[in-house]
Amino acid sequence: MVLLAGVVAVAVQAAGAQVEALQQLWSGIHDSSEQVVLSPEGAIAPWPESGDLRVRTIVAAVELPWLGAHVLYLEEFLHDDPENLRRQLLVQLEPAEPPAHALRAHLFTFINPRRWIHLNHRPRLLASLRADDIVTSSGCDLVFASEGDQFRGGTVGRRCPDTRTRTARYLDYQLVIGTDLYWYRRRVFRKSDAQLQEEVVGYNWFELNKARLFSCRVDWSASGRAQQLRPLVRLDLHDQGGRGRFSTPDGRRLELTLHSQDWPFAAARDALILLVQNQGEDEPFASAWVQLDGEQIALNLGWLRVRCGPIVPETDELRSGCGRCAPPARPLSAVSLLH
Repeated sequence: MVLLAGVVAVAVQAAGAQVEALQQLWSGIHDSSEQVVLSPEGAIAPWPESGDLRVRTIVAAVELPWLGAHVLYLEEFLHDDPENLRRQLLVQLEPAEPPAHALRAHLFTFINPRRWIHLNHRPRLLASLRADDIVTSSGCDLVFASEGDQFRGGTVGRRCPDTRTRTARYLDYQLVIGTDLYWYRRRVFRKSDAQLQEEVVGYNWFELNKARLFSCRVDWSASGRAQQLRPLVRLDLHDQGGRGRFSTPDGRRLELTLHSQDWPFAAARDALILLVQNQGEDEPFASAWVQLDGEQIALNLGWLRVRCGPIVPETDELRSGCGRCAPPARPLSAVSLLH
């Protein structure tokens, strides 16, 4: 019994540290390039040639002891229009149940949103906020799990309603937060048949380069034999020097990096380059490269295997499924929690 209590205490302590880490990573200013993949009219927009929007998300920790020990204020707007908020939330972070497996972000909206605009810069107004000024929808909570030095979260099931139309629809919202990565995917499905109605993707804004987003799956072998490789972690990286850190069960602390047009040492060729190195060291101990427009890049050391592929489908793949596509539609304004 004492042993069980000790295990639970360790799990709770670890979950508390994870909440702190997520709060620190999420806090800050996130500039995103947002693309419509599937418009409300059902037309598939080419990626990445479709028109994009520059979106700014500001996240700041605020003191609201009556709501929780870890509370964030979040507001989102088009980059040149900070007074017209698309999204405005309070986010309460806490360990999920069981605490060893995940974290939960409870989302709250404001009954009178305009009154609380830029709340993170208005301490007197913050002090006047009360429980009856906000509303929640537990169906739209985000559940996060840590993957290396990133947090991957999203809604669960079909419980987050899309309230913009009379048709019964639900939202699927996914978010990945890392040291140099912030990307989200918002999809709307029809409830009757789970048919996809809308899809919007946003990730780090790059003024000088067109970045692509990759998901990298890392497998590890305890014996060092390729036949015994097992899934270890999944990290999302952009190809303009995106980094992801992780640890192997035997204690090695490693780092992945993806480069393409930002890489100054391959000026003679256009290439997508994957590097693996020990954390804290300047030189990689392994690397791989493919042509710049390659859809996959992989590296296999026997004891470690890394496979990366683009998260968003290529333009030709999108076009092949839509026939005569209409121009991309501007994302609709939001009234529900995740719009």
